[in-house]
Amino acid sequence: MYYNYITVVQKALKPLNISIDPASPLPVYEQVKQGIKILIFAGHLQEGDQLVPIRELANQLKINPNTIVKVYYQLDQEGLIYPQHGSGYFVRPGFRPTFKNKRDLLLKITEEYLYKGLQLGFAVDELTAAVRQSWTTAKPSVGREGVKR
Repeated sequence: MYYNYITVVQKALKPLNISIDPASPLPVYEQVKQGIKILIFAGHLQEGDQLVPIRELANQLKINPNTIVKVYYQLDQEGLIYPQHGSGYFVRPGFRPTFKNKRDLLLKITEEYLYKGLQLGFAVDELTAAVRQSWTTAKPSVGREGVKR
């Protein structure tokens, strides 16, 4: 009897540089989920990379481990990561973010930016001007394709 096994090369654990903003209108789990998506979509986390273990990430972010369980479960359901019993969670092989994936995430980030700016008392045209001003100063290091390394 022959069995076909899919062998996935698992890479070393990479740190997740995610921060939580208590003043954000987004729930904590959504901030964490968004942070991990950005790392995957930007290529910092690649297929086969292991995510930080649940308890370790919860300790790092000073949040309840159940929040990380919820995030990892949702990312698994969305097809970005997968669990491997006894080993943790890994970025799913073959996952390639689509333009729609990236655009949806950008819209969520933009909504949060607008919400914070409006809370500070700025008008939408002032927020647009701030984006233009930031773009002018960032232009040399950022191109149409994203951050140049």
